[in-house]
Amino acid sequence: SKTPSDMALAFDPACEAAVAEVRSDSTPANWVTFRYEGKNKLVVGGKGSNGFPEFKASLADDQCTWAFLRMIAGDQESKRAKFIFVQYNGPSLGGMAKSRSGVHKPDVERVVGQHHVFFFADAPEDLTEDTIMDKVKKSAGANYDLGSNSKGYETRAGDIKAAASTTYKTKEKETGLSKPIVFNDSALPRTTPCDLSGRPTVAAPTEARKNTDLKGKLDVEKWQTDKPQQE
Repeated sequence: SKTPSDMALAFDPACEAAVAEVRSDSTPANWVTFRYEGKNKLVVGGKGSNGFPEFKASLADDQCTWAFLRMIAGDQESKRAKFIFVQYNGPSLGGMAKSRSGVHKPDVERVVGQHHVFFFADAPEDLTEDTIMDKVKKSAGANYDLGSNSKGYETRAGDIKAAASTTYKTKEKETGLSKPIVFNDSALPRTTPCDLSGRPTVAAPTEARKNTDLKGKLDVEKWQTDKPQQE
């Protein structure tokens, strides 16, 4: 009889290196697949930088293929990388091989590492880019559009900026002031800036350091306007 060590899944060292490439922002690779060499060893089956269509074209109908993908989610205002862990059981894969691959998932997951979603498919029509991205969107709790104008995406950044500018100008007119409002950009003597609720506002650490001397104490001479005159 076989011992657990005989059935443990082994990995070619190139597997971890390929995963690191897909994760890296400095390498073009965005997918890698792992295929079985024998019953209990995985090796790199393929790797590429041309995205999902290239990955899907590399899959075999009679094999269990594990994969790690880097895909981009978001819109034109904010895009982010999403990592997908995939198990694809080809439609011609035998029953014993299916059962064996099922118990290997935790081992493969340890090599792949952190990922946003796991996706399983056993038919080509179930493994589509749209289906995977839909699962990514649901896992993130938001519905991101890929920014494709062909899908009706239209950026609103310019409209938001214009609306904000119009609102501020309207408020200025309502005050009855003849000149635009200019906010003071320096510290005032004997005053504490506050917000509308009366809470003191605090400068950022970099700004605070500008008003301290080399010993870390407040250098009041930098901003006091009524310095005592020397006789």
